[in-house]
Amino acid sequence: MCRHFCLAVILSAAVNLTASAKEKTIIINDVPWAPYFFIGDESEQLGIAKEILNHCLLKQGYKTQYARLPIKRTHHYMKQGIIDLTVYSYQQDREKILFYAKEPIFNAEYGFLVRADSDIEIKKIQDVEPYQIGHLAGLTYTPEYMEIINAKTKLNQVTVGHSLESMFLQLLAPIPRFDIMADSKNTFHWFAKYKGVSDKVKVLDYTIKNKDYFITISKRSKNIDNPQAVLKQTDACLKQLKIDGSYNAILANYGQTK
Repeated sequence: MCRHFCLAVILSAAVNLTASAKEKTIIINDVPWAPYFFIGDESEQLGIAKEILNHCLLKQGYKTQYARLPIKRTHHYMKQGIIDLTVYSYQQDREKILFYAKEPIFNAEYGFLVRADSDIEIKKIQDVEPYQIGHLAGLTYTPEYMEIINAKTKLNQVTVGHSLESMFLQLLAPIPRFDIMADSKNTFHWFAKYKGVSDKVKVLDYTIKNKDYFITISKRSKNIDNPQAVLKQTDACLKQLKIDGSYNAILANYGQTK
């Protein structure tokens, strides 16, 4: 509890300091989410989303400051305006607390990961019901899949983790804690390669959903006077990056294609 409170105090102080110095600094939620966001020693690269955010916000005269937060806490800090900006998939209820850009910053294809020696096959979402499921806290996937998660949680058939590394360790343990888990396929592939375990896991062909992600700004942002104007300009910046080939070049640096 203190960790969250102290973090809020630190971030609030950073916001106040920024305001008093009249610096145009935007505070952005940071999360270890390859290949979109990198933190610490995971990579010398920033991540696809960070590169684009830094570029498009710098063009508007803003500096960027990244604050690492648990996924589940991001919504609260965006609601309070402690965090100015984050990248979200679209959910209608989120429009109560934030403004959405219109141009997607990236698209993520969600699917399932199992051990390489697993004989699990998924052809429809209900096919996961017989298995112990691994769930990374804070991810929402789709309403249909979340219904399965919630139902199986009541039966103690869901293993919850708070980092992708812990989930991989639990899946690859001599006695696995769960049978299958969901996340972005690109994230699974990158992390398995990074950890040197690509031969020990496999990403199934089935796709849960393709989700567009957008830049969003808190309606209570303390550092952005006109959020909708900023989003309009980031939309224009994103479109230009896609037109002139810069966007595809950034993706290629991370082994991705549009």
